[in-house]
Amino acid sequence: MTTHPGGPPGAPDARLEVVRRLQSLTTATLHFTDRAAASRGLHRSDLQALQALVAARESGADAVTPGELSQALTLSPSATTTLIDRLERAGHVRRDHDQHDRRRVGLTMTKHAGTEARAMFGPMAMAMVEALSDFDDDQVATILAFLETATAVVTEANPG
Repeated sequence: MTTHPGGPPGAPDARLEVVRRLQSLTTATLHFTDRAAASRGLHRSDLQALQALVAARESGADAVTPGELSQALTLSPSATTTLIDRLERAGHVRRDHDQHDRRRVGLTMTKHAGTEARAMFGPMAMAMVEALSDFDDDQVATILAFLETATAVVTEANPG
């Protein structure tokens, strides 16, 4: 068992325990996502694609090209086409041709997809917000700082 420097001998390192619990949260979140997606005939990659479209919209992009989506999801072009076809059939994504270059296709998320996302994840998000009500503003700021740092560490460590 790892000990924290200066801590009592044999005591678990609290920092390592944070990492373990973050791993457990990640696993639980992936299981939740898989079950929520499957209940609506979707795959985890479908939800990741929709999340990428939301992120693009939030950063000011009107639409995402299939190539950009392929790169964001690290999928092959053919796998991305299959994914887009599935999302389009489900009514979650719309393909629009660029007005200036008809060869260029932009992908946008439909209102239906937003409604479905809120139905899938809204109750869990509200429960998480409620769980955070037990923490004061300084603690929430610390949690936010840690999550931002942890995300940067994972992003930088990402192979490839």
